Amino acid sequence: MQWLESDFADSCDFELIGIGSHLGPHRLCWELNGSLNWNLKYFTMLEIPQRQGQTEHVVYRYSDSITLSVALVANRIPGGVIARFQGAAHFDYLLQVGEGDVSADEWLTSIRKMKDVTYVQKLDPLHSGAMEHLALLDLAETSSPELV
Repeated sequence: MQWLESDFADSCDFELIGIGSHLGPHRLCWELNGSLNWNLKYFTMLEIPQRQGQTEHVVYRYSDSITLSVALVANRIPGGVIARFQGAAHFDYLLQVGEGDVSADEWLTSIRKMKDVTYVQKLDPLHSGAMEHLALLDLAETSSPELV
């Protein structure tokens, strides 16, 4: 399995931020859009297998197609979580930040200042347990008819 892990490490072209907030996903998107000048919109539902059945996690995405690509994913819902290791299960949301002009550390500072965010932390995508699920977002983006 070592080769599989190194393949994931090579393909990990994004950074991951965990966000804790009491807000619903649409409301948090609205706050992020207003604070960071983004335009997060509904993108898809991620179906995640759990011990008992599966859960659906909403995904909002924004991309300016030049310097920034971000996705906000509901991590913790009543039926289960996506990222479950290294304390990531305590975060309500995951923010996937693609490679671009602004690093995740700079976004982290801006998000931390928002009044409706209770805590925020940079996570390791490879060791959070979310890598394989978030990698599917890239596949969904390339096969989406709206983006062709």
